[in-house]
Amino acid sequence: MEEIGRQKTTSRQQSPSGERKSLESYIGKLIKVKTASNEEVEGLIYTFDKITNCLVIDCSGSRKKGSFRIIKISHLKEIVSIGGSEVKKDQFKVGPVSVEQLKVREADALKGFGNEVSKLGVGVTKEGQDIFNALSKTLPCRWSKDTIVVMDEVLITPPYSAENCRANSSSAASLARVKKVLEGERKRLQK
Repeated sequence: MEEIGRQKTTSRQQSPSGERKSLESYIGKLIKVKTASNEEVEGLIYTFDKITNCLVIDCSGSRKKGSFRIIKISHLKEIVSIGGSEVKKDQFKVGPVSVEQLKVREADALKGFGNEVSKLGVGVTKEGQDIFNALSKTLPCRWSKDTIVVMDEVLITPPYSAENCRANSSSAASLARVKKVLEGERKRLQK
């Protein structure tokens, strides 16, 4: 690595000949930077985006394959060094991207996120959320305001004890099962 010295960061660096060079001219070269939080990041300059003023560093050498860091230039304290050896440009080629596959992945992620959000009770105590989380591991549960609905048959109202379980007469077996599981979960949570 050739040492350029410790420099304040801007999107342009002084070249040895005295002319200012954009960070884009260093794409594919090794770099070591220090962030505003004194974290040192080392890797290959993957790209520099003038619009967002971000530097993308490929840290695959020091971490798992395909590990990238996106750092705003304003969050860099200094560029510690820039290496002189350049990597083959064909390493950076991007293949075709299927928009349909991206839409499917996005829909799956949103669906998963929606499921996670629906498991969070609004305006409930930590104990109520803990009970819901424990019950939902073994029984299908959902929230209806601050009431836990189990198997769409049993309602558990605050303070979420066995005495607060209600169901219609045709769901007596489900009610008994939910009460038993609820008592066990409350004992386990109190330990």
